[in-house]
Amino acid sequence: MTNNESKNPIRVVFMGTPAIALPAFQALLDASQIRVEAVFTQPDKPAGRGQKLTPPPVKVLAEENQLQVFQPVSLRKDQACLAWLKDQQPDFIVTLAFGQILSQEVLDIPKYGTVNVHASLLPEFRGPNPIQWAILQGKTETGLTTMLTALSVDSGPTLLQEVLPIGPDETMPSLAQRVGESAGPILVKTLMGVVDGSVLPKEQEHEKATHAPKLEKEDAFIDWAQPAQEIHNKIRGQQPSPGAATLLEGDRLKLIASTLSDLPEEIPSNSAGTILGTDRDGVLVQTGSGPLRLISVQPAGKKVMSARDWALGTFRDSEKTYQFAGLQPAAP
Repeated sequence: MTNNESKNPIRVVFMGTPAIALPAFQALLDASQIRVEAVFTQPDKPAGRGQKLTPPPVKVLAEENQLQVFQPVSLRKDQACLAWLKDQQPDFIVTLAFGQILSQEVLDIPKYGTVNVHASLLPEFRGPNPIQWAILQGKTETGLTTMLTALSVDSGPTLLQEVLPIGPDETMPSLAQRVGESAGPILVKTLMGVVDGSVLPKEQEHEKATHAPKLEKEDAFIDWAQPAQEIHNKIRGQQPSPGAATLLEGDRLKLIASTLSDLPEEIPSNSAGTILGTDRDGVLVQTGSGPLRLISVQPAGKKVMSARDWALGTFRDSEKTYQFAGLQPAAP
């Protein structure tokens, strides 16, 4: 890079949609060496009880900063957007949770390439839900990867990586917030490094790739015969969607938060799913490997409440043994 080039700002087109993309977007806006030329985001969508047409969070921040905003239904097919990008010839396209798969035609437009921020240590957890799957599999750490985007999902050469620890009771929303907050610095460092030559692309070890597919509604229901740790991982990893759930006498109960119990595993004569009792911290439930403590729950049609308060209002027969159903009953 010549001295003259070093004085010119790095020209970026940012593509993102949800709130998790905001910290990285803001970091680009705040970096004196970077100029965001425009923003691409998803179209406004109905939201809330009134189904009012609502702009994506990234659009709101873009308009607050007087940036040009494009909202193509499909960037692949939008000839006007494609023509604008080709005319601008940005140094980078940066994507973070944009919500559309880019064509090779788009990937080839920027001078230095299209950079994506992925919420895992690639090649681990390729796909749309890396944060959830890191928790579901009981990982104690995950991270961020900046990479050059390729047509095959999350398979492009990596640029920089940052490791983030996962707490034993950490939930998907709290980890997602930390991931989002960490994305900005690593993204700015990546762009600067690619331009000055200090950051070079590195091919992924594709044979070590694992995947993080979308979770479905049927994944929500708890099998109480599984070990307590696996159930705990499922409860904290599936927030807010699809959300872990169970059935008590036919009524659905969403499980919001839990923690492992320090009680001994050997509690005789209680089958998996049996509610063992309450203490000041929550409700104890028998699993395939000892008790699990539920901290907060959400009954159908009601607000989130402490598991203890829910139990006090539900378990009125002191002589009765209450038990959660195992899995969601099969459809008739």
